Amino acid sequence: MVRNLAVLALVLICMLTGMIVYDYMKIPSRNLVIFYTSNLRGQIKPFSGTVLDRQYDQVGGLAFIKGFINDTSKAFNFNPEQVLLLDTGDALFGTAEASLTMGEVPLRLMGKAGYDAMTIGNMEFEYGFEALKKFVNSNHVPMLACNYRDVTSPVGDTFKGSMLIDKGGIKVGLVGLGHGQLARNTRQDNIVNLEITDMKSSVQKAAAMLREKGAEVVVLISHHPELGGLENPAEIFPDVDIIIGDLIGPGSIVSGKPMICQTAPGRGAGVGMVKVSFVGGKWDIARGFQRIFPVDASKYSPDADLATEISRVEAKIDSLLDEVITKCTGNFSYSYTEESSIGNLIADCMRETAGTQVALANSGGIKTSLSQGAVTLRHLYDILPFENNLVAVELSGWQLENLIEESLSGKTGFLQASGLNCTFSSSNPPGFRIIQIDVNNQPLEFNSTYTVAINDFMHANDYDWPELAQGRNAKVKGLIRENLEKYLRRQPELAPAAEKRFQDFEEVDETLRIQALSYELASLSTPLSNDSTLDSEYCRLLAEVIRLETTADFCFIPVETLTRTREPLSEITPARVISDFTTSEGVRVIETDGANIEKMLRWSLASEGAPLAFAGFSLEKSDSGDSKIFPWNGNFAADNIYRVAITENLPSRVSGYHDFSGAVSRKVFNDIRRAFINGLRRRNGQVEIRRALY
Repeated sequence: MVRNLAVLALVLICMLTGMIVYDYMKIPSRNLVIFYTSNLRGQIKPFSGTVLDRQYDQVGGLAFIKGFINDTSKAFNFNPEQVLLLDTGDALFGTAEASLTMGEVPLRLMGKAGYDAMTIGNMEFEYGFEALKKFVNSNHVPMLACNYRDVTSPVGDTFKGSMLIDKGGIKVGLVGLGHGQLARNTRQDNIVNLEITDMKSSVQKAAAMLREKGAEVVVLISHHPELGGLENPAEIFPDVDIIIGDLIGPGSIVSGKPMICQTAPGRGAGVGMVKVSFVGGKWDIARGFQRIFPVDASKYSPDADLATEISRVEAKIDSLLDEVITKCTGNFSYSYTEESSIGNLIADCMRETAGTQVALANSGGIKTSLSQGAVTLRHLYDILPFENNLVAVELSGWQLENLIEESLSGKTGFLQASGLNCTFSSSNPPGFRIIQIDVNNQPLEFNSTYTVAINDFMHANDYDWPELAQGRNAKVKGLIRENLEKYLRRQPELAPAAEKRFQDFEEVDETLRIQALSYELASLSTPLSNDSTLDSEYCRLLAEVIRLETTADFCFIPVETLTRTREPLSEITPARVISDFTTSEGVRVIETDGANIEKMLRWSLASEGAPLAFAGFSLEKSDSGDSKIFPWNGNFAADNIYRVAITENLPSRVSGYHDFSGAVSRKVFNDIRRAFINGLRRRNGQVEIRRALY
């Protein structure tokens, strides 16, 4: 009897165990898999490229990206309903196929490739704001940007910031974060109707709303350049689980919550993969898997339907792009950091077309070299993918000199030039490298006016090229790429020029290098002292020169901009300026009311504040601690709006006390040292230094 009971118990245990195993097998696995790309740049076909330091004959292409995802999902037994495909922006611009179709072809093909969502990069604006709105309103790929608002929309709802998507029973929240510094990365007319909201608050608000709607996992897709520098993303974005963004290197990867993923190689050469699992009743983000895979076209089978569609597109476009325009007898080199033969060719074309004395082309607007052989229209789209117009402006000699100096200092990327020659010394400090500039074989005249050909992106970009933004009598001369096509058609063959328009005297002539730093720029009749107080004579001179140069009402300069000097200032030379200035930051002009100016003064005069030298008014202090402001021109009122020149980093220094976020602001100089020098040179050292403090 006992034996029979034991057998029965064993049978029951086996049956129950089997039921448990059977029930467990019926529970669907919960593994979220995310594939992602970055900076596709309109690349729909495979190309020769490098991934993870290895060269491949053929990588990328949308058909192979989809094929890779299909093959990988099968190999690892991923549930296809729980697989996401995302993109971090800069996807619709950069190839001839993209430009000829105004971004429509890459967006449509991305939809056929199965992209679930993408965020908006700066290059999505290249076709103009109205074109971008059409992209957003299409049904090809959802485009997300929680920090964008269309000011022309009654409710500002053109841009969708987030979405909740069901992937095989998993509720996934997606938040898009668009590029936040568009003033530096696209033409101003593209963003005139766009409001960019605060990154941190926009993301967290969108993520929290997704949590309220039931999102189990929240993924941030970003093209914001500041995202990679965040120190405490978990504290800033508590509702975000995974961050997939641009400009995130291998050293930035963090295991934890949120999981921060390395940016995938550009143009679709590689695909990133993230896998997180549901373990113990919660999503185990900290132990998620992430990796970058090369999309080797020799290893994976392309998606057949997508490959056929791409072939049809290519057949239509090739007939337009393969027309031979001219031929090259040699190779035209490309460089972002120094003079290049392709840069010289483009600058020559710009100068001839615009009929100007000088032409300047930003190296960032040129994307590749030109090899010996036939030159086709496709080559022109590859070299000049941006829809930039040619603009002729008038600049003074000192403005032109500043531009070249900034270019040689590496602040803005090298400026390719035509119509001028420059000797310089790379051994000298940045900002003081020019030895001599000749315009059409004549020495540059400091106060003379020159006509200069540039592109419209440079003209409107007051962050990188504030002098160009101040250029006078601007005249648009048509699309640069179209002008280059006409220019090349007039030449049966091209040969790269051997001339050196920029010559570095680093090792050629030490005497010239030293002379460039010791040259007397101005002589002061009365030597000036600097005692590191807001009433310092040297600092007051600096503040007044900057005020005059910016035509501002007032000027505030932190006294710490200058070192405390024992030797009074009597002679201005580059060497003296280099030794006296502690910073090379830029100068901005803000528009703010008198009440804010009074706040600035109270902060400066307080013990916790930093002394600010000022110009444009005098300050009368009293024993009671109150002070009165006496403008040198007009009366002072708390509700009046004034133009105030400040150092570029001053707002961040006083951020805990004073907020400049609502003030109208524009950059006028890249280097306060050169602004000071130029101001003295233009006035032959004759600047009245008024008493500022009583």
